[in-house]
Amino acid sequence: MYVKICFIGAGKVGTSFGLYLSRKGFDVIGYYSKSFESAKKAAYLTNSIAYKRLSPMIKLSDIIFITTNDDAIKSVVNQLSQENILNKGQILVHMSGSHSSSILNSVMNFGCYIYSMHPLQSFADIENSVKKLESTVFTIEGNIEKINVLEWILKKSGNKYFKIDSNFKSIYHAGACVISNYLVTLMDFGFSFFNSIGIDEKSAFEAVYPLIEGTIENIKTLGCKNALTGPISRGDSNTIENHLDSIKVNIPDKLSFYKAMALMTLDLSSKVPSRDKEKIETLKNILQGVDE
Repeated sequence: MYVKICFIGAGKVGTSFGLYLSRKGFDVIGYYSKSFESAKKAAYLTNSIAYKRLSPMIKLSDIIFITTNDDAIKSVVNQLSQENILNKGQILVHMSGSHSSSILNSVMNFGCYIYSMHPLQSFADIENSVKKLESTVFTIEGNIEKINVLEWILKKSGNKYFKIDSNFKSIYHAGACVISNYLVTLMDFGFSFFNSIGIDEKSAFEAVYPLIEGTIENIKTLGCKNALTGPISRGDSNTIENHLDSIKVNIPDKLSFYKAMALMTLDLSSKVPSRDKEKIETLKNILQGVDE
């Protein structure tokens, strides 16, 4: 199989992925971007062409990757449709995590096929992002007819991937946000406890980093419910009561979130068959009975 690939959008995602594909032996023919300077930089890195107009690039392409920001995808689709430059059989792929392939629906009127391909990865700078793409898992969804082409690209590149139903793209993205973005919020919440007793965030991070690494490794090895340690997994009600009493006195604004996380952790812990059901019930009553 041989395909010519182009990119609309020359930011970090489009440039990194284009460079990654180029190094894997795929034919990246060029970039079009709102900023021609950005297109030139991406084209230079991928040894391709920067286009000032969409039409010449689209005519040469088999697969068109749309790697603009999420809000611009629809306007790109509208532009492609209005300029009437698409060819029957072309594959259009956006790389947004939040949108499904349905945002590209209108181009199906030209006989094109639509997909989303989302990398479970963050893109900070180009070179490091290309390196991280080696171990990145992708999620793809869209038309059945040519999804094997995307699968072929990922297999040839050595990347694992999920195929999901288009209707569940938002659930998938919400899960990714919880694990990535909300983990940052949870870390900040934990550091605020240290900060309240005079330990700054940098020092706290250095101190707990081995704990974080150990926890991640336990999740990888044992799964979430079996990776749990600490007072809730032990059913240590006295320790939890001490936590609650101290938080109420010293940092009362943190109590609500602490309780919510503790109750969810208790629910997770209860899924381990060896856990003491009586201790679980005692902890639940303690957590639900606290006045804020």
